[in-house]
Amino acid sequence: MTKSDRIVIRIKNQFSFLFLPVCLILLLTVFLVRASSQQLGREFVRKEKTAVKSSPISRVIIGYYPGWKKSEFNHTLIDFSSLTHLAHAFAWPDSEGHLAFYSDFIYPELIWAAHRYSVKVLLSLGGWGNCSGFPAMAASPEKRSRFISQLVDFCNTHGYDGVDLDWEFVSSEEESRNFSALVRELSTALKAMDPPRLLTVAAPSGPYWGKWINFEELHPFFDYISFMTYDYHGPWSDHSGHNSPLYTCQNDPCGSFDDSFTYAIIREIPLEKLLLGIAFFGRSFNTGKLYTRFTESRSYNYSDIQKLLASGWKYNWDFCSQVPFLLSPGRDVLISFDDIRSVFRKCRYVLEKGAAGVIIWEITADYHRGRPELLQTVARTFRGQAVK
Repeated sequence: MTKSDRIVIRIKNQFSFLFLPVCLILLLTVFLVRASSQQLGREFVRKEKTAVKSSPISRVIIGYYPGWKKSEFNHTLIDFSSLTHLAHAFAWPDSEGHLAFYSDFIYPELIWAAHRYSVKVLLSLGGWGNCSGFPAMAASPEKRSRFISQLVDFCNTHGYDGVDLDWEFVSSEEESRNFSALVRELSTALKAMDPPRLLTVAAPSGPYWGKWINFEELHPFFDYISFMTYDYHGPWSDHSGHNSPLYTCQNDPCGSFDDSFTYAIIREIPLEKLLLGIAFFGRSFNTGKLYTRFTESRSYNYSDIQKLLASGWKYNWDFCSQVPFLLSPGRDVLISFDDIRSVFRKCRYVLEKGAAGVIIWEITADYHRGRPELLQTVARTFRGQAVK
């Protein structure tokens, strides 16, 4: 071994002696930084979750709960933290003015659970298919009085915080006058209770049925007026289209969320009382295109639509109407619905326009991947936690 070789070996040994502690220091530094970052990350997530959980909802969220779904979707599955009000659907009047409801409708656990979260519970009256008793009841002062008295007793006995009227639909001058009389008398009775109870109405969102409701004179008697801004297209329409478009496109005469808001303003409904509807369901049409003729239309819950999406149906976004739709693999069936993206845009619309909030039909329909995806989107948006 030459002298120069010995010098090289000595230098290598000295370098190795110095390199080892330097590496240890670097590794320790990286570990500490990573641990600190992870701790900061966990702390941020913890604070973020706490902030979302404790942050108040800035708008009214009335979610409809179908009483007939109790056995398949009971009160323990409801996300009460994402609601301000729950509408328990449905009871109704018979033609003699007696209060009627389903045999297993009374549900004290539901009301107790809602009140634990400071959610007010409304007794919702009517709904599609339950309104045949309204005209005869409302036409008679005696029957109106009987019905209102039974409502007051029912609210007192079972702890309801108010009543929601869903007469589908007032459809003549005579019914319009009688509806006005019912609203005035019911409001007076509910406000005389201790504590006073709320009165809301689920109303048609356009002039076809809306012309029979005197919003201009009746709005002082309601706490909230809810426009059912969905079902713009369905089995009753002569062409396919979106169930609940945010905006009107292709000069479609059937209307939109935006059109209904404009109609509410024209009808002098105060913004602080106006609620707009969010649909947790969609409509199918046996055609592959929007705004074309069809022969069959069905209703699908959001959760069922998600299963179709996972089985090969193609997702499409309508940039004009600002809502999605699906096409079947054979492109011969179209389903219009709302998803997280469109619900977020509608809630932002409510905030930007200064309306009071939303109603939802209905809160058992949006469970997907173990959580109520659309309901939580509504609540996060109204808490200021934007969904992207």
